[in-house]
Amino acid sequence: MFRIGAAIQVGDFGFFESVFLPGRIASLYFSVPFYVVDGNHEDHDWLERQADTGRVEAWKEAHNLFYQPRGSVLRIGSSCIGFLGGALHVDRPQMINYATGVSNHIQQIQREEAGLVFNHEKPDLIVTHTCPSGIGVGVRGSAEFRQGVLDFVRGAGFDPGPVDDCGDGELTVLWRSLKFRPVAWAFGHFHRTHEAQVEGTHFVCVDQFDPSVDFPLVIWDTEEKRLLVLTDESRSLAPGE
Repeated sequence: MFRIGAAIQVGDFGFFESVFLPGRIASLYFSVPFYVVDGNHEDHDWLERQADTGRVEAWKEAHNLFYQPRGSVLRIGSSCIGFLGGALHVDRPQMINYATGVSNHIQQIQREEAGLVFNHEKPDLIVTHTCPSGIGVGVRGSAEFRQGVLDFVRGAGFDPGPVDDCGDGELTVLWRSLKFRPVAWAFGHFHRTHEAQVEGTHFVCVDQFDPSVDFPLVIWDTEEKRLLVLTDESRSLAPGE
């Protein structure tokens, strides 16, 4: 058994006004602090307004829910964790509010600001929704997604890298700019499990939650500073912590 002191969700949580209407989630309270980054499937304009007006602060007491804005850091135990949510759409046009600069995807200025923060704070773990290219994820699945990359990513002027090793261009630049390599980097977005060791950093794609099937449990050990990916078999053999 593992003693879990906090949980981290890697994006596409469901930040929509309709979800957070009074009464809809009134009884929702997470048993441990629940830290969340934004994905690409959120109402980013609405989420930005909640952050600007301080309403996200009320979620902490009401739901034990902690929204981590792009380029923020958090200390849990002896670990420093960096957060940078957002991702490119592959199934629809990119959305950006030119008046406010709010978008589903990571802006250059957000990546630059995150780089300054991360190089100063030296996070042990980085949590994003998508990932840099060069770690072997690739666009797989239906041909529709491959076509979507051509239409909505490359067609919009973004470079996701090679189709069999793709990622977010801004995160690729961020990765290359880090003077201190994190021990691990966790992300979601691709709806499948993937692991890679690149230049000393353990990259892990967290699979989507599906209670009907077995899926690996990803745990960050805050004291030993390592990312554990546990299958059902390894969970039964794991020592208590």
